Amino acid sequence: MKKTTFTVAIMLLLALGATAQIKVGTYTEWQKTLDELEIKESYDFSNRKTVVILPVQTSDVELPKKSDDNYKLITKALANMTQTIATEMQNQLQKAGYKVVVAEDANFRDPESIVVQFNWTELDLGSRALRVWVGYGAGNARFATQGVIYDGDKEIATFSQRRISALDTQKYEKLVAKGINNVVGDVAKLILAM
Repeated sequence: MKKTTFTVAIMLLLALGATAQIKVGTYTEWQKTLDELEIKESYDFSNRKTVVILPVQTSDVELPKKSDDNYKLITKALANMTQTIATEMQNQLQKAGYKVVVAEDANFRDPESIVVQFNWTELDLGSRALRVWVGYGAGNARFATQGVIYDGDKEIATFSQRRISALDTQKYEKLVAKGINNVVGDVAKLILAM
């Protein structure tokens, strides 16, 4: 119910051409979506319909040992992270009329677009066996990112989000896609609110 009300409110504001600014400040558990959000400056994204995803930084992710069964899966997911995020962001934002593009240069800035930099910090698949047989959060999978939203050269907002999948028994490939998509969907909600 709350998700539907939130989406309808944003769509109505967009349809009326109104700007729904989030006030400057620091938020914890913003809209029960993002773990942390800091709006550093006021902004006006009312006429922006392009979201630019900068190359995603993944160097902070702790990789499993090369002998681990999930090593190849995780390194492949990290290698494709920029395109994976851009695709899911497009899926989340297209109904609101946004176009999502990928920049090749991490220093790219455009005053006509909403520019987003993701720093993926955690991609741990945990143990499906522990999730199934022990439960209670044992073997949980973890996905986390931090990021920055730019208006031209100005850093407008920073965010962090972490998701845990404690009871999911899907195959690891589906778990990776679901975990990444859930985190990206949370960030898409922020862009819609801006």
